[in-house]
Amino acid sequence: MTGGIYTRQRCPVCGNVFNLNFKDGLVCAQHPKLRATRFIVKFKKTYLNFKEYGEAERYLTGLRWASDQKVYDQRDYQKSNPLGFSNLYKTFINDKNTVSINKKGQHETKIKKGTSKNHVAYGRALCAYFKDRNIKEIAEDDASISDFFNSLTQVGNKTKWNYRSHLNDFFTWVWQRNRKIFAKAGIIQPILPTINYTLAYRKLISKETQYQILQEIKRISYDINPKVYLGVKWLCTYIKVRPGEMISLKEGDINLSTGHLFFPSPKENEWKAVALLPEDIEILRAFPLGMPGMPFFRHEGGVKGTKPNQPFGIKYFYKLWKQACHNLDIEGVDLYAGTRHSSVTALAQKYSPETIKQHGTGHKTNKAFDRYLHIDNDDARELYAAALPAQNSFATILQPNKKSPKMGKLLKL
Repeated sequence: MTGGIYTRQRCPVCGNVFNLNFKDGLVCAQHPKLRATRFIVKFKKTYLNFKEYGEAERYLTGLRWASDQKVYDQRDYQKSNPLGFSNLYKTFINDKNTVSINKKGQHETKIKKGTSKNHVAYGRALCAYFKDRNIKEIAEDDASISDFFNSLTQVGNKTKWNYRSHLNDFFTWVWQRNRKIFAKAGIIQPILPTINYTLAYRKLISKETQYQILQEIKRISYDINPKVYLGVKWLCTYIKVRPGEMISLKEGDINLSTGHLFFPSPKENEWKAVALLPEDIEILRAFPLGMPGMPFFRHEGGVKGTKPNQPFGIKYFYKLWKQACHNLDIEGVDLYAGTRHSSVTALAQKYSPETIKQHGTGHKTNKAFDRYLHIDNDDARELYAAALPAQNSFATILQPNKKSPKMGKLLKL
């Protein structure tokens, strides 16, 4: 039979190894009254230590049964516990954070930086709860998974759903790597409990209110840097672009010959091409050219704590937006809702959802080159023109470095 029970101990009288099986122990062949007190179960590549012979014998019987049923897995018995939840989770995260080179020759990971930050919180809670439990044991214990979600008493259902999605990705990754062994053992990927949630509605504003906020942003920031106002106006107009993408725009991503803005690293991990309105093309021609790698939205000096050519902070548009809303006694409207979401909602009164998606927001997109070839620029420009804030005639009089005739409050940053 495969495997056996052994010991490293020797007879204190003759020095021989205790290797004679006798009832419930290992004894010396020359001195049968002397027996071993430490035992080792050896089965294939599995080695386990025991203090009692009966316990070692029962364990060896279990290993032989698992082998006969073709469910024996050496990793279940290793001291390093490779199938422990925490160990597997660390390998999972390392795999997600592996840096590779994409088709464009750029270094990238399977997950984005912002997503990686969320994974830190998810991993901390998951590993603290499941610790070193064998992944097979967890899969066969549905109650333990439900209990984990019930333990998340400090978060809402949307966050619980995020945990569920992350945990499901983890289980899928584990089962793909072990599908043959787990299939033989009859262990299936656990089905996670359903978590329902309802997202809170963002507070939207009319195009008229949007225009008032834009005018206030122009009043408090134009003398310092006209690009602040231009950037927020573009967020209201070019609904395909998110605030984080807009503020990261570089000089080299502006093509005035074709009248497009290009965004190489948006949320969808694909390029975006945005067709500019004619008045915005003329505004851009009035700005001095910069090196291709320079950020378009950069400081010109005059704001405490900033240096000339320093890029805007990721929340710079948001701070100006909130300051303008505060000055106008408008509460509860964030930058994203007040620009992109409000413009899309207003467009829905005139255009179909399909038209807005295809030519406006670009939720269903192809690669940048294909999109550039197939995009209907006339339709896109017509949509963007309709997305302009109310009283859009003001757009044509915007000129860089031109002083505003009225001096207003300056934003203190």
